[in-house]
Order: sequence, then structure tokens, then C-alpha cells
Amino acid sequence: MSSALLPRAFARVGRERKFTVLDLGSPTPQSVRFFNQFSCQVYFSGLLDDDEDLGTGLDIPSDVRFDVCLFWDVLNYLNGETLERVSEVVTKRLNDGCRGHAFLAFSQSVPFEGLSFGIESVDSLVVKRDPNVVPHVHTWKDLEATLWPFTNAAATLLQGNRQELLLVNHSQ
Repeated sequence: MSSALLPRAFARVGRERKFTVLDLGSPTPQSVRFFNQFSCQVYFSGLLDDDEDLGTGLDIPSDVRFDVCLFWDVLNYLNGETLERVSEVVTKRLNDGCRGHAFLAFSQSVPFEGLSFGIESVDSLVVKRDPNVVPHVHTWKDLEATLWPFTNAAATLLQGNRQELLLVNHSQ
């Protein structure tokens, strides 16, 4: 799957400087290969991997600050309480100008299929169906109401009731 907005999420970082990434998904071989090209530190949270406690993947050292946050569509599988906890943890750990990338539902009234993502290249994603996730579909308005620290800088409407979002930190 090609991505129009992911390159813009990485536009402020490059090969010449070290940067830090939060990936709310699980590590895929493609994503690990992609990040190995850079001088970066990546925190994979695997939020959906542990049914018992969705918050264990957010045990991130307090001095870590993120330059890029990859939310994928993980936010669509978190209930309101967990979504607020993720927002609280992430908000405290953002660098000025942090960029985010996410997929959200366009409409809560249209079916939403579970997917998981990995990065093949800066503009190409690996997508797999994930029938095990239960959606708690959120739209952009839902995230804004959760005290989300990002502004929606750009959006692209996709098939399958999804919109791709480029997010910019406005909490500073």
C-alpha cells in the first residue's frame, strides 16, 4: 500500500541526525529493516499484543522524547479509558515539531476492518488483515475530545472507511 503522508511525517528527520520513534504497533521484519537505515531509537509498544493490560507497552523512560509517532490504526482498537492513558503518556514525551501518522475511521457508521501495518519504505507500507482485533472506532473529533496533543495537518481519504492523517504536535 502506498502512503502519501508518511514521507511528510519523516520530513523533519534524516539520516544525518539521531531521532526517536514511537511505533504503537508490533515490530515487523519490514519495519525493523526500514529503521536500521537510520540512526534512530524505536520504541515498539505492541499495544494490542497483550490482552491483559494494554498499557504495558507504554512503559517508556521519562527522559525519552519522540520526533515521530506512528499510531497506525491502533487507536481504533482502544476503548476510551485506554485511549486517554495513551494520550497522557504520549503528550509528556513529544519533542517540539513532533510529527505523527495515523489511520482513523472516516465514519463510525460504516464497518471497519482490522489491519496491521509495517513500513517497507518511507512511502510504502505492508498491510495485513487482523481478524482478532475488536474495533472501538474513533474519528478525528473523538481524538480531539481526548485532549490529544496533535493538530491534523493533512488527511487523505482511503478505501475501507479509513483516512490517513499527518499529525503535528501543538502541545508545546
